[in-house]
Amino acid sequence: MNKAALLNAFEAAHQCALKYQRPVVAVSSHPAPTLDPLVLYETHRQGFFWCAHSPALTLFGLGCAWQIEAAGAQRLADVNRQWLALCADAVLDGPLLPLLLGGMRFDAQQPCAQHWAPFADASFHLAHWLLSEDNDGRWLRCQCVVEPDSDPAVLAHASLAAYAELFASPHAPASPPQVIERNALPAPQWQAKVANALQAIDSGDLSKVVLARHIEYQLDATLDSGAVMRRLHERRSQAHLFALHRGDSCFMGATPERLLSCQQGNLSTHALAGSARRAVTPKEDQDVGSALLADIKELHEHQLVVQTIQQGLSSIVSQLHAAPQPELLKLATVQHLSTPIRAQLKERYTLLDGIQALHPTPAVGGLPGATAMSFIRHHEGFDRGWYAAPVGWLDSRGNGDFLVALRSALITPEHCHLFAGCGIVDGSRPEDEYEETQIKLASMENALRLSFN
Repeated sequence: MNKAALLNAFEAAHQCALKYQRPVVAVSSHPAPTLDPLVLYETHRQGFFWCAHSPALTLFGLGCAWQIEAAGAQRLADVNRQWLALCADAVLDGPLLPLLLGGMRFDAQQPCAQHWAPFADASFHLAHWLLSEDNDGRWLRCQCVVEPDSDPAVLAHASLAAYAELFASPHAPASPPQVIERNALPAPQWQAKVANALQAIDSGDLSKVVLARHIEYQLDATLDSGAVMRRLHERRSQAHLFALHRGDSCFMGATPERLLSCQQGNLSTHALAGSARRAVTPKEDQDVGSALLADIKELHEHQLVVQTIQQGLSSIVSQLHAAPQPELLKLATVQHLSTPIRAQLKERYTLLDGIQALHPTPAVGGLPGATAMSFIRHHEGFDRGWYAAPVGWLDSRGNGDFLVALRSALITPEHCHLFAGCGIVDGSRPEDEYEETQIKLASMENALRLSFN
């Protein structure tokens, strides 16, 4: 790392900070072909890890140069305002922009469970050191916020010390912990919740509601998030991977669903609803997929999601286009109906406006949206926290990518919480929906390698 270049960038940012009497972000970026984001995440088990496809991007962020926490209905607007203000006069040494990483709670109105306490309503971090890998290779950027009273030399010294920490020796791999106790709502009781939802649908109050399950493991040691991510990475198929750390807690997953991405104002998303298991043989798997593509109930549920995404985006985009027919998205244990959707952001609107317009989609909430959210609050029986909520990144020019945090786990000291859900519509059968959640839980359970004494 070039100390002189780093100091020059911080001094230039300091001059801007003095001139405008406000913080200025400085970014110094350089090629780093020998560094591997996944290896660094395995080593540190901290910060932020991201591995998405279409387009391919892997990120590892360590340390926190700046953070935004916001609460309530206007949380994303607050994040957007503070982020744009910070980046207004960014100083760039190299080609890469400032990049912010984080996410938000599924439902800001839901009381927060103790295990979700480290995760705010909305929380975004500017990583001090950020390694990225895409089609342009691997790049390492140092991101620093320079205040009017900052000393650039002190900031450069601290940044180089943090850089040295990137190269810490890897931890010796630990054996997966043993399960002391597993707590989950018994199948008959969860299926009774599905029956209640079907009654509400039959009465006309709802057309769809998504109900999730929460499984808590008490462990004899803390899970190694790096080893879990390595296993998820090895069998990720078409899933996107993420891990976000807050103190001693880590929220991580392998989700099939992108909520919304933006590149130069071009939005991309997909409707994802309708599920079936993967089969053992290619012929059987093809038959299961063909049956899913022809299933009236699953197609109806899927089309509800397509229509709602189109309606949600319609006021902030132009050139909105959805594929005429769904395709199959095949993951390790489950396959889904997926319809690609593209649009162009109108002027004055941002990616976070699109997130605000879409979340929660019917794929994680239901229809009508407000009624479904009320049903979830009163009947689901637990705090989803950041499960099924947007997690992702955005840069200083409005580009970014957000996933829906599904197929996920919250790892805390000597505990692990798993989450999975499914959409309930007219024609759903409680036993089938329970089995669907079992299939969805399998990918994380396999990666966690939890076993009883």
